[in-house]
Amino acid sequence: MAKVLVMRYDKGKVPPSAVTDEFKKTLGGALGKYLEENPQVKFNGLYVNEEGTGICDWEAPDAQAVKKFIDSAGGSYDEIIAVDKLL
Repeated sequence: MAKVLVMRYDKGKVPPSAVTDEFKKTLGGALGKYLEENPQVKFNGLYVNEEGTGICDWEAPDAQAVKKFIDSAGGSYDEIIAVDKLL
C-alpha cells in the first residue's frame, strides 16, 4: 500500500469557500461509491489553507488508483505522487 498525496497549489486549489454542502454531497457520493468498489483505497482527508493550497491524503495500491477516481469525478490537481515515509 502506498501513501498517495494529491498536491493542490495552482490549478488544483480548493478554497474553503468552494466546499459547499452541494460540493460535499456530489463529491461525497462519488467518493463513497468509488471507495466501496475499491476497498483497497482509503481517503484520509483534504487539507487546505484559506487560499485553497493543500493536499488530499490517500492510501492506495499506487498513484494511478487515486488519479482514476479524481479524473472520473472531474476533479483538478497539480500533481499526484506516491511517497515513502522517511522519518
